[in-house]
Amino acid sequence: MITSNSCSLDVPYFHGYVETTMDALQLIYAARQGIIPRITRRLNHTERGVMIKSGAVFIFSVEESGIRRWTDGLLWSRSRIVGNFLVYWQINKHASGRGRYTGAEARNVPIYCNSLELSSGYKRGSTTQSGGEQGTLEPNALIKKTVTITIEGSDFHLISYYLSEDICNGRLKRPLSHPDVMELYMPPSIFRLTKFRVPPKIEIGPDGKPCFM
Repeated sequence: MITSNSCSLDVPYFHGYVETTMDALQLIYAARQGIIPRITRRLNHTERGVMIKSGAVFIFSVEESGIRRWTDGLLWSRSRIVGNFLVYWQINKHASGRGRYTGAEARNVPIYCNSLELSSGYKRGSTTQSGGEQGTLEPNALIKKTVTITIEGSDFHLISYYLSEDICNGRLKRPLSHPDVMELYMPPSIFRLTKFRVPPKIEIGPDGKPCFM
């Protein structure tokens, strides 16, 4: 059951970055419980211009919001599979005389600083074919990272935007810095873990309850 705590759309409900699958699980579960707000409708043109920036993280339920495909008005590279996530890089379609974007440029852009899960997944990741893009990779390109997690039959989408520079310089923090999110107990049984390419591991905690490692 979703607890009501929708987002006013003045600011994203969470400012930071999502590095691991556990980060995504914790944020989505917290949003479902009403601890942090959710997006309940599409952003309009003005809201997208103000809110789509490094550090913005959005979460929404398809059932509640009616949003089946997230749109932000920006032009992105082909998706790259990185662990359980899809990652995109912003490209500039109107850069003249700078050549055609082929995707090779994006492979040289760091996703995270010292990220074990995602840097290793990125090296192994495959490219999702979505047609050729015409344009060039933006300098210090904005990166978009997405994941869909199913809880008791309801799909929740997480969309995260960030600059690699902001992570390397410590300007963006993970959910670990939010005690109200981290202290929540997440019953693994409510998540459809079979949808993950790299399922999180589960163990029995000191209290005898199953928990994510």
